[in-house]
Amino acid sequence: MTPEQVIEKINDSIAAKTDGFARSEEIDGLKTDLASVKEMIAKGNENDDIDALKSAIAGVEASIDGLKEAKKETPKARSLGEAITNAFVSAKEAILEMSEKGGTVKLDVKAAGTMTIAGNYSGGTVGLSDLETGLTRIQRRAPFMRQLVNTRGTTSKYVVWIEQANADPGVAGQTAEGTEKTQTDFDLVERSSEVKKTTAYIKVSKEMLADIPFMQGEINGELMELVELKLDEQILLGDGTGNNLTGIDSVATAFAAGTFALSVPQANNSDVLRVAISQIANANFSANYILLNPADAAAMELTKDTNGQYTYPVFVNEAGMSVKGIPVIENPGVTAGDFYVGDFTKSNLRIREEMNVQVGYVNDDFTKNLVTILCETRACHFVKTNHYGAFVKGDFATAIAAIDKP
Repeated sequence: MTPEQVIEKINDSIAAKTDGFARSEEIDGLKTDLASVKEMIAKGNENDDIDALKSAIAGVEASIDGLKEAKKETPKARSLGEAITNAFVSAKEAILEMSEKGGTVKLDVKAAGTMTIAGNYSGGTVGLSDLETGLTRIQRRAPFMRQLVNTRGTTSKYVVWIEQANADPGVAGQTAEGTEKTQTDFDLVERSSEVKKTTAYIKVSKEMLADIPFMQGEINGELMELVELKLDEQILLGDGTGNNLTGIDSVATAFAAGTFALSVPQANNSDVLRVAISQIANANFSANYILLNPADAAAMELTKDTNGQYTYPVFVNEAGMSVKGIPVIENPGVTAGDFYVGDFTKSNLRIREEMNVQVGYVNDDFTKNLVTILCETRACHFVKTNHYGAFVKGDFATAIAAIDKP
């Protein structure tokens, strides 16, 4: 074996047996042994020192084998006592020096232990969390009035119409031969409804819009929902004063028992609604919707006779509840205990400016890095005077007392 082959054999052995192991002091020891072999080869003939050369190679390989075995040992968890003992052994020289010269020695006595979330996780909860996307919105009722009424657009601030009024006598007469025929007349009255504005806005920082991806869409949706619900409320309940629209409630005719006063045995909610339909028919209109709170609709379905039999299922089908074929619309926008029956084609909604969202600066928004997001709509609502009789309103308690037979 040539000297070059000897060196190559030792290098290969070191590379194979110390692969992935990195203790610098032990590698340095192997390098020293290898240098000794090189020196031995350099001094003389390989045949003169062949026995010594073999012995040196065997020694280096034994050292390598020892490192390989040490590498395979698996670290074990230490008890606190073992950790303290090992710390004293590791710091033996420093302790002896301290006993002679004074001072302090730092001992590392950390013992490996069981990892837990409580003991080993800190700084937050992101790593333990699963974030649901989007924003869970506040649950609100669905708007419904706009779908029931007569809706059109307008391009003006006022909607004007002309009504016939004060017919005198307003009827034709039977006329005998040679006598004067029946004369009548009527007046023309101009009436109008003013367009009014429904609005809502949110002020938000530009940082919030930029840093929360869904924020812009959620703000737009929130504002549009609030404006839509307010317009919906005004169509039904607006009192016409100030900036309020004139709603159906403010012009509807009050429930009247008429010929049914104190004459209906064991009167209930469905009896009241049937009388209201009759009242509208006698005013020369045809009701097409009934508006109820969901609680009152449920009470009607749960009504039983004296034998415990339900009285209402005959009025319910796949399309929902109805009275005399007239659909019942349930919505929390109707106050519990109240009812509305009417011909909703006579309810007129005119939209001057459809619902829209705008973004801009207000006052010192620019210097504060804020923006104002605004949603608004402009509309008017009216029921013509001659159509007031198309709507009847009331509350069940009062109406039942008016028709119930003592």
